[in-house]
Amino acid sequence: MTLSERNIITERMRKIIGAKNIKLGRVVDLVWIAMIGADGRNYALHMQTFFRFCNQEAVLITDMDKYQPISPDIDYESFNWDVQGNNLLDKWCEEFNKNLSPEIVIESMEINKFGDLQICFSHSITLTVYLDTTSDDECWRFFEWHGNGEHLVVTGKGIESQAEDANE
Repeated sequence: MTLSERNIITERMRKIIGAKNIKLGRVVDLVWIAMIGADGRNYALHMQTFFRFCNQEAVLITDMDKYQPISPDIDYESFNWDVQGNNLLDKWCEEFNKNLSPEIVIESMEINKFGDLQICFSHSITLTVYLDTTSDDECWRFFEWHGNGEHLVVTGKGIESQAEDANE
């Protein structure tokens, strides 16, 4: 990823610093984060790539945990990861939204030379969103909900902007 692209991402996403009322969820294999920016606007980060939430001591949850049942006693032959609330990621998001969402704040964000995004939250929680392809497939996107701005779309080949879909 070029320095120019990293600067564009940093500029477009700096509005999430100080964001609060952070909610996490999933639709099929797309994991989303919704937040209210310091400017009072609603923003979203959509991830269809590998990501990892950590604290100072451990990995808390990863993208692959959406394919893991909540209980180890569940028969993998009959396990359906796509049913809401049926996997480890859904359970973790539910707990996050219930227990941390009211008090957690985004403290900083940065993009590295490979296009990986790191967001640091209060409570020593860090989210790292990785580029997991070298193609022009979408890895993650950032946008204002119901706004008139373009979506910032990050692919394995760099960034692109797309007009906001009227159905968002």
